Amino acid sequence: MAQRDLEYFKKSNGFFNSVVIINEKAVLSYSAPNLGLTGKKIATPQIVQALSAKIPSISSPYVGPTGRYLVTVSQPLFAQDGTYYGIIAGSIYLKEENRLGEILGTQNRKDDGSYFYVIDESSKYVYYPNERLIGETASDSLEQQAFSAREIGLAAIDQQDGDRYLAGYATIPQTGWRVVFQTPYENVLGFAEASTLETNMYMLPAVVIVILITLYVSHKLSLPLNILARYTENMANRRSPKEIPDVDAWNYETKMLKEAILLADRKSREAEAYLLREANHDPLTNLLNRRMLERVTEEWMEQNKKFAVVFLDIDHFKSVNDTYGHQKGDEVLKEFGAVLSAQTGIDNRCFRYGGEEFVLLLHETGEKEALMAAERIRSTVERSLMPVPRTITISLGIAVRSIESAPEVLFRKADLALYRAKESGRNRSVLFD
Repeated sequence: MAQRDLEYFKKSNGFFNSVVIINEKAVLSYSAPNLGLTGKKIATPQIVQALSAKIPSISSPYVGPTGRYLVTVSQPLFAQDGTYYGIIAGSIYLKEENRLGEILGTQNRKDDGSYFYVIDESSKYVYYPNERLIGETASDSLEQQAFSAREIGLAAIDQQDGDRYLAGYATIPQTGWRVVFQTPYENVLGFAEASTLETNMYMLPAVVIVILITLYVSHKLSLPLNILARYTENMANRRSPKEIPDVDAWNYETKMLKEAILLADRKSREAEAYLLREANHDPLTNLLNRRMLERVTEEWMEQNKKFAVVFLDIDHFKSVNDTYGHQKGDEVLKEFGAVLSAQTGIDNRCFRYGGEEFVLLLHETGEKEALMAAERIRSTVERSLMPVPRTITISLGIAVRSIESAPEVLFRKADLALYRAKESGRNRSVLFD
């Protein structure tokens, strides 16, 4: 690095009073400004230590070759191939105008007696309002002892002049220096008394205002939560809420909670409907199952309705399975269920009883109407195209409710009629008499 480059570095940086380059043999190669030491060997312990360490370092304060009291910040210089060339070092003159003084301030004691200073690891002043003391050892033994143990803290100091100070201090880890700010004890007491008096004067109205604001905000926050809690309780008890809860849009969290609850409610109802359908319907034909047959029959009987029961059975269905396989047999059952649903009508009910047996409940139907409906369904099935290359026929047994008090009695009559239909040749409808 040439002299001109070093001077440019010093001017652009502005932090150091002087910048030097010292080669690996401790000979000063360049300096900015010119210190008159070019070509001379620098043998101060701090420089020797920085050269041998070959790492970035900050020295403790010392008297340099020019007689100045200074601190040196050094950075090792290496070539791209790893060859060690020495160090570039910047010096801060502690007893002259420097950037450290600009940062910390150059004022003496404040009007209230407060001031701050910096001491190094050996308890020497690095910075002090009275510049003549820079480089001197701290004079108060209690002062030295207070800052010798911890890296940060507070301490009460009784100085030799009899004044008592409260001091706060912190350690700069990179250098081990302590930055100390201290103020007379009376300042702290006076400030505390004034603050207490002022607080007592203004605290009560402020507390009242804070309580009122807190109550208002709490009410605004808790009201939508209370509404959602009641809505959720109704959901849990399966009581249909009167309306969807109205939550203020400004309360984002509550609004999101409302959306989550409504989503959970919708999903729960969908799942409940799905499970209810699965429980009440035959999965193959999608018709109502035997459980629903018993329930609907009991309800119609309790309501004293007039209705007919029709038991249906696919003729020779076992031969369909044996000839074409069970998969084709299932397809026949599905197609038969579809035909049956289409012929049943809106007020009637159609059920799969089990296997190839099905049941119809015909609402407000007498014997004549029931027999006509059964024959219509029988002939429609006989004419329908099925998934197997053969004609599918059915036998039907009909029983009309009269004075039966239980579904089992009515079912037994319809079953007996179905048995007679099969015994008499199948592919026919028989009315129980």
